[in-house]
Amino acid sequence: MGLFREKCDYCREKIDKGKEKFRDVKVPGFLGTKRKAFCSNEHADNYEKEVKEHCKSSQGGGCCG
Repeated sequence: MGLFREKCDYCREKIDKGKEKFRDVKVPGFLGTKRKAFCSNEHADNYEKEVKEHCKSSQGGGCCG
């Protein structure tokens, strides 16, 4: 039953059970990291790059701790 499958936090596609790639990543607006599911290591790397760029370009506010 596909009702409780994880979604990739990068592309939002559903991931088959057991095929998830979990990684602790930084979430903008929060301190520390959070465990997120991705469909591939490439998407996990892309997510981390985008968060890094977001934190560099943000003007103050401390979104990236």
